[in-house]
Amino acid sequence: MNNLYQVIENAANRHGDNPAVVFHDHRLSFTVLKEAVDRLAQGLLESGVKPGYRLGLMLPNIPHFIIGYYALLKIGVTVLPISIFDKAEEIRHKVEDAGIQGILYWEGFRSHVRKAVKDSQRCSHLFVLGGKADAGEVRMTALMERHEPKSEIHDVEADDTALIAYTAGFTGSPMGVELTHGNILFNISACINFLDLKTDDGVVAVFPLYHPLGHVFVMGTFLSAGARVILLPEFDAKKIIETIVTEKPTYFIGVPSMYRALLKEEAADKIDRSSLKFCISSGEAMKEDTMKAFEEKFNVPILECYGLTEATAVVSMNNPARERRAGSIGLPLPGIDLKIVDENTAEVRPGVVGEIIVKASSVMKGYLNQPDETAKAIKEGWLHTGDLALLHETGFGFVVVREENVIVKAGFNIFPGEVEAYLCEYTKIKEAAVVGIPDTTQGEDIHACIVLHEGEEASPEEIVEYCKGGMAAYKCPSVIHFVTSIPKGPTGRLIRDKVKHSLIAKKDK
Repeated sequence: MNNLYQVIENAANRHGDNPAVVFHDHRLSFTVLKEAVDRLAQGLLESGVKPGYRLGLMLPNIPHFIIGYYALLKIGVTVLPISIFDKAEEIRHKVEDAGIQGILYWEGFRSHVRKAVKDSQRCSHLFVLGGKADAGEVRMTALMERHEPKSEIHDVEADDTALIAYTAGFTGSPMGVELTHGNILFNISACINFLDLKTDDGVVAVFPLYHPLGHVFVMGTFLSAGARVILLPEFDAKKIIETIVTEKPTYFIGVPSMYRALLKEEAADKIDRSSLKFCISSGEAMKEDTMKAFEEKFNVPILECYGLTEATAVVSMNNPARERRAGSIGLPLPGIDLKIVDENTAEVRPGVVGEIIVKASSVMKGYLNQPDETAKAIKEGWLHTGDLALLHETGFGFVVVREENVIVKAGFNIFPGEVEAYLCEYTKIKEAAVVGIPDTTQGEDIHACIVLHEGEEASPEEIVEYCKGGMAAYKCPSVIHFVTSIPKGPTGRLIRDKVKHSLIAKKDK
């Protein structure tokens, strides 16, 4: 099997009548899902879409994302998932950089899409999901209604590009990561084997499907295993609780902030939570108190995982059969080699911070149109992630921060994650983001953005004194900013560059 579409075909052949997708009151069996995919595939071909094209996919967590995703792959099109939060300029960058020929999108995103492609001579195929089509658009549902299912699958090689996923990479500006059919199929297989997924499993899919963790791990892995994908368009703690009651899922995949929100739901104490086998957390390290409280309240283990777009989705995960530690990246999935190394690529000893490097069939083909950046990232088959991790004496690795975010103050290297973790131990502090701001004397100075718990008050001097009481002086923030929120990406990971740029702009005024 080379074409990623065959995830759907194989699941339909083996588990045709089993539920594949649950969305509100709608249930699609694998047979029905495959037919919808095949009808759309034929409709896209007859609308002028050709094998080898690149098309964007900008849809929320609804069945049509899954249908559009696999329909494009079936006909040999490279899929470019687009964040549903992207505005016109962000979409335009991807359109131009990837040279895409069309976009499938929900009508609610129409204004941003149309503005993004207004002057494009290449991006002419516009497929809209909604009640009506404007000039130059074709309705997705009409294509599915009017065309018979396409039977042929476009033949591809394992190393042909299936997806282009945009990430900041090493430069800080968005770059397209080319993921092949082979990359994704390998990662799906590794996840299924690691979790030992069965056809009676089901996952609550609130994680954004446009994100690699969403469309590879949540969607692709569970569908490939013949399991149910229970779609929720957005995170709502009460809705999650209701879904656990009505659908009896065996897995929930989220980010730490979601687990913190679920902990506040009193209704969780009164429901049957016994269907849940495991909850999986990604995006950022989970605090020990959050993990302990959640596991006690829901009576289900949390497995933290580590991954990055350049390695398809999931690299490592905590093993349910072994000791788990909050904040740990766990063990590599089957077939994946992972090391924590120093600047000479020698493995570090316990107590030392090093860079995570990865070798596996899930490592990207490269950065689109960026051969130099690809060469920097992949050396002798090893992906240099730019993520730093502290190797614990027990063998556990703990992610510290991406290499480019290390603060260098007066010759000392300071890891923001370490300072943030200490700040968040203070009872008044809810969240913290630490960054280095250029300083003419010390190279960089340490600034901390602080979100206090509701009803709490504190002064900058109080926070600085607290830090001095438990950290080396050179690690302590010298400037404290009290804020109401900290910018985060769709996975819940802190957008450190945004914090840093806003503080620099504030300083320059």
